[in-house]
Amino acid sequence: MTRPASLRVVGCGSPHGDDAAGWSVIDQLDARVGQDVSLHRAAGGHDLLELLDGRGSLILVDAVSSGAAPGTLHRFQWPDGRMQTLRPGSTHDVGLAVALRLADVLGLLPARVVVHGIEVGRCASHEGLTIAVADVLPRLVGSIVREIALFARHEA
Repeated sequence: MTRPASLRVVGCGSPHGDDAAGWSVIDQLDARVGQDVSLHRAAGGHDLLELLDGRGSLILVDAVSSGAAPGTLHRFQWPDGRMQTLRPGSTHDVGLAVALRLADVLGLLPARVVVHGIEVGRCASHEGLTIAVADVLPRLVGSIVREIALFARHEA
């Protein structure tokens, strides 16, 4: 699934409940994007940092908990102060906002970073995605495919 490219799409998460949403998006994108897009799964901020090298563009997908209804979609262009108020949808080792700030300080952050957050319900280890989250994933995947096309046109 990993491909060399200037555009990376990273799904953060785990296999537990709604926290698997980011990984599920990556799985669904695999058949819909070309070789010029690199797809990755990350278990948390440490994994994300290992994927970055300061080049290209980055689209991140992660479970979040802001108090909105499960399945609510959020989109942020980094840096965005609103991300500081979101709690990760799981107990990742390093939260996304912290990892992005650290990547910036280390010179690893690409010039363009977009974050898609999926409001989660539950992240229990013995359960799959909730209906609210599973139902919104096709719409999110379609949005990311369109965003990838815009990125490609901008970089051409």
